[in-house]
Amino acid sequence: MKKITFFAVMIAVISLLSMEATAQGQMSVGAGLDVMLPVGSFADSWGTGFGGTAEFDYSLSPKTNVTGKIGYLTWSGKNLPSGVTATYSGVPVLVGVKYYPHLLVSQTQSPVRFYGHLELGLMFGSVSGSGHYLTITESKTDFTIVPSIGCEIPAGPNGAVDISIRYFDISKKSSIGLRAGYKLLLQ
Repeated sequence: MKKITFFAVMIAVISLLSMEATAQGQMSVGAGLDVMLPVGSFADSWGTGFGGTAEFDYSLSPKTNVTGKIGYLTWSGKNLPSGVTATYSGVPVLVGVKYYPHLLVSQTQSPVRFYGHLELGLMFGSVSGSGHYLTITESKTDFTIVPSIGCEIPAGPNGAVDISIRYFDISKKSSIGLRAGYKLLLQ
């Protein structure tokens, strides 16, 4: 965890030191669909997760955005006895920093923009199970960290297709996430 915290602080410092004024203040909104593949011990009990997220970006410079994200994600239990069902679902509320590497920002080099993204926040989750005359629900709020890499592919004068892969760590309930969405620049 110390290495992840150090990595987050380094990205924030580098981002703040590299700010330029030309794109400052631009805002965009986006929405995407998520597929979450559980890893580690989380994969022993839970199947593939699905959901959707909405994201807001505020540009500090051509290379740096601050972000906010909210969504809904759900996983179904697996390897359960006959007649028993279980789900883990929740609402992630995340803030982050998105960094576009300097060499790939210029539109003359490539219209596709690659980025690294680090998000921190909370997952307001619940586990529910039912079967054999019994229903159980437990709610819990967990710290969440989400490092990711992705790209934005221009799609229209003010939009882009946003594709990313991320490691979604919800207090030891980890998944590899794939997200595809659309981002619209607000003017």
